[in-house]
Amino acid sequence: MTQINNLDDIVKNGLCIGCGICQSITGKDTIEISMTPKGRLEPKEVKKIPSDKFNKILNVCPGVIVEGLPKEQIDQKAKHDLVWGYYLSLFYAWSTDEKIRFESSTGGLLNGLSLYLLDSKKVNFVLHTATNPDKPMRSVSRFSYNKDDLLNANSCSRYGPASPLDRFHEALELNEPFVFVGKPCDISAIRQLSKSDERVNKFCKYLLTLVCGGSTEFTKSQEFIESFKVKEEELSTFRYRGFGNPGKMYIKTKDGREYDKEYNSFWGEESTWRVHFRCKICPDAIGESSDIAALDTWRGGSPEGEDEGFNAAIVRTKKGLELLNDSIKAGYIEKGEDLKIEDINDFQPHQVNKKKAVHARHLGLTKENIPTLKTLGLRIEDLYNKNSKEFNIKEEKGITARIKKI
Repeated sequence: MTQINNLDDIVKNGLCIGCGICQSITGKDTIEISMTPKGRLEPKEVKKIPSDKFNKILNVCPGVIVEGLPKEQIDQKAKHDLVWGYYLSLFYAWSTDEKIRFESSTGGLLNGLSLYLLDSKKVNFVLHTATNPDKPMRSVSRFSYNKDDLLNANSCSRYGPASPLDRFHEALELNEPFVFVGKPCDISAIRQLSKSDERVNKFCKYLLTLVCGGSTEFTKSQEFIESFKVKEEELSTFRYRGFGNPGKMYIKTKDGREYDKEYNSFWGEESTWRVHFRCKICPDAIGESSDIAALDTWRGGSPEGEDEGFNAAIVRTKKGLELLNDSIKAGYIEKGEDLKIEDINDFQPHQVNKKKAVHARHLGLTKENIPTLKTLGLRIEDLYNKNSKEFNIKEEKGITARIKKI
């Protein structure tokens, strides 16, 4: 069964990331997104999805199709790398606001850019993921209209499940310019939607993302608080990182108890992250279809201690480059040294390995008669052909062993 015929085919085969675009298309009366016992946000059909709406879902869902940067967005001056795709510029960057820089997950680049866009009136609001004010372990989509909205949302790195696109059509219906900040898979869905809905390019002015390590299941966060004998309903604060770079995993209870763990002691071993299956077969965790992608800059791929907070920026479009240059001139962003692709490889070795492995993983699913992602313009087969035969066999067998855990 390699063909997707209904919503369950996407969910039960591990292709869903819980982004919420399907609910945004149909409305909550047709698709409901809820947390599963496995700790994933997944959609459920509560009444029959009209065929035209389901076809629209199939055309945009990042569990069905993922595409690289649209051809019309590729600047003639852009450079190209087989792993990292198209880019116009690579450099260190961070927010000039010391509070933003300290409290953000890395250097505050995405928050700094969002704030500049709001203050300069280039957009009316930011659509992004924030902490649920009533349940701080959980995430919600949020519209931020000013600095207070943005910075009081505790929006820095939300490692757990989130549905940032569940209100995307609501955003479009406001008929106001906005910026979207989310994961690469979310950006992919927006790009696909723009092909059939002219409002996307008219009102969603910028697409900003992070280079993504994957979305963890909610059980990983539950494990953390349970290690301190704390229940979810007792929490007043929950942070995955930030307040330093990388900062600590931190919780505070309503009665004032505080607990934390060093970043590496909880997140240092990637094999323990409980990442969604969809993330293991992701062909674009590096934000190829965004305007700007921000990433961590730890040599070798993991932090050795705390620092002031430095992002690297992968600027992919002319629009993204103009935004960064304008925000630097306006004093919102500090530009550091230029970088090379070799630096990005060093910062993100796990992304390089995943990109090389993805096509073999997709082949493994296909051979097991399981549907997988359609990819366009992401070069995963070219990378597969450059791998050793042993590497490809290992990755193909590895993914088939994980199928039982979907």
